[in-house]
Amino acid sequence: MRIKPEQLKNNVAKQLNSLYFVFGPELLLTEQSLTYIKNSAKAQGFDDRVSFEIDGNFDWAAITAELSAVSLFSPKRIIECRLKTGKIGVKGSKALTKIASSLPSDILFIVSTGKLDFAQQKSKWFKTLDQYGVIVQVWEVQKDHLVGWIANHMAESELQANQKIAEGIAYYTEGNLLASMQEIQKLKMAYPDGNIDTQDYLQQLNQQSQYTVYNLIDSALAGDSNQVLKIYATMTDSTAMPIMLSGALYREIDAIINMAIELQQVKQIDSVLNNHRVWKNRQATIGNALKRLPYQHLQKILLSLGRIDRSIKGMDNLNVIDELRALLLTIAGKTLWTQ
Repeated sequence: MRIKPEQLKNNVAKQLNSLYFVFGPELLLTEQSLTYIKNSAKAQGFDDRVSFEIDGNFDWAAITAELSAVSLFSPKRIIECRLKTGKIGVKGSKALTKIASSLPSDILFIVSTGKLDFAQQKSKWFKTLDQYGVIVQVWEVQKDHLVGWIANHMAESELQANQKIAEGIAYYTEGNLLASMQEIQKLKMAYPDGNIDTQDYLQQLNQQSQYTVYNLIDSALAGDSNQVLKIYATMTDSTAMPIMLSGALYREIDAIINMAIELQQVKQIDSVLNNHRVWKNRQATIGNALKRLPYQHLQKILLSLGRIDRSIKGMDNLNVIDELRALLLTIAGKTLWTQ
């Protein structure tokens, strides 16, 4: 049985199933569903938990042995399996199918993974999990739903409803749900009674956002090379920066390429920006980039980001700090590739 994450609370309240499978591309939302299931199970006496990280070389006999073992701590146990990918091979498929169809009554079996393609969702092991358990499919929060998602989580944290603050967080975090949740947690600590000083918080948020990955990207897209260098200099000490920047920049350039393709047909920038739901306070920035950067340059930027990503992963030998700086300056119009 498939359910949405928002249906999980009612599902567990009616009856805790013996099998749950949570999957989807958004790690934070997946973890939220898994945490809710495990906390609910603990409240019902499932005090012992064993977790397995499963890749293509995993020995499934370890789970079979755990299923037949007797716990020294609790008669009710949780066995959690985190699949690194949906490609578990023939042995994995047979093992998971057998386990799912013959679970002991004192076991809660939880499986999770990231995004699955259409073929993987048609596999025998997936259908078996669907037949005997509850499947929770987690979707990415789309940009036009992000403000509502933030507002809902603010309400759950007993913070006053505030559209301006939700919009500010959405712009500041640019779709990064983990960063959005961190901002909500900061709000809860700063305003424990839930009453937020809107003007003060938005001013603080604006000051913070001047030196973020997203402001750095916007400065490049706006053609402000001096601001690019200024912000970039504050970030080079962070080991996580190249990963965050290359990922965010890749998504941004890929989106602009799609807009550039549409612009060749539509010919009206405002129409293209609205079709792609670009926030009003970013339309001037994105519009400027569409006017300045030819389609061929955008494609070359994307290829360069691919090589930077491989270097981050140790599969290429670029100096990613220098390459990212040069690429941002190219986007800003400081340096240009030859035609």
